[in-house]
Amino acid sequence: MKNSLPVAASLILLAFTPCLFAADATTELKDLVGKVQVKISAGKSSETDYADDFKAFDALLAEHKGEKTDDVAQILVMKAMLYAEVLKDDDKAVEVFKEIKADFPDTKPALNADQTIAALASDAVSQKIQNSLVPGAQFPVFSEKDLDGKPLSVTDYKGKLVMIDFWAT
Repeated sequence: MKNSLPVAASLILLAFTPCLFAADATTELKDLVGKVQVKISAGKSSETDYADDFKAFDALLAEHKGEKTDDVAQILVMKAMLYAEVLKDDDKAVEVFKEIKADFPDTKPALNADQTIAALASDAVSQKIQNSLVPGAQFPVFSEKDLDGKPLSVTDYKGKLVMIDFWAT
């Protein structure tokens, strides 16, 4: 699974690359995306590995400060995706998407920011649950409704042997 991360993250960055290039920033963005992709392919996964790239994103944004276009907003989307997909830092990714909403309110990335933030939050909850499901760990407490609509909680069965058939419904 670790080997597929660089490929997946690289593909995500490639997907955003074509729509990023404003006429005067094409070369800079191509170079920056190329550097990031090389680091992803090399398995780099810490924020310090990408510190210069984050500075380059910020410098590029500063160059196009007055422009409130989709292309300039996409620079921030790339920065957020780097946080979320490569560095697994959803909090910083959410901060960047909030920045997109505030600084580029009429762009497509800003209009999709709330959905993306919600998806990041949902993924974080799912990942937390998945990380807790390890052999020997206590089963997480949850409550749902059964097929008849009655409340059902795992705590109702504490101390009893319970078989959970996830394939039944």
